[in-house]
Amino acid sequence: MVSIVAKGVGIALAEFVKAIEEAMKNNPSMFKKKKSFDLVTLELTLKSIEPAIRDMERLNQEMGRSKEELESLITKMEEGTNLLKESSNVRWTSKSRYMAELHAFDESFRKLLDTILKVQTARDQKERLHLEHKKVHINYCLLLFPLLLSGLFSDRNQIF
Repeated sequence: MVSIVAKGVGIALAEFVKAIEEAMKNNPSMFKKKKSFDLVTLELTLKSIEPAIRDMERLNQEMGRSKEELESLITKMEEGTNLLKESSNVRWTSKSRYMAELHAFDESFRKLLDTILKVQTARDQKERLHLEHKKVHINYCLLLFPLLLSGLFSDRNQIF
């Protein structure tokens, strides 16, 4: 079994989408009624955020951030994948239990995803401000350095 952190968000996301597609194919009656769990919306949501999630993972790696930052998201997607695999083989007698579990999962997944995105956005904004502050400080030093040198060496007698 691949460790959660080594697996990566992109792989977990792809497996989750595949599990959704298989669940809809293997047990279509369970997911097509109006009172059932809306897998189509979940699948569309995942597919629409997939590029952003992959970019977030790539940028985190390029910036030297820990892979553990997205571990909770990977774990949650694996939980959803496993739940969908179980529900694909469910009998009618257990359908309501799985529907309740899927609804609870969907709510907690959306809250987790929302929290992660907000935290990453806030951190990225703070990093950007920090880098801008450093850039301004460096530019200020570069601007003052020639002035300081010209002031120090304006009198040739002081050099020798």
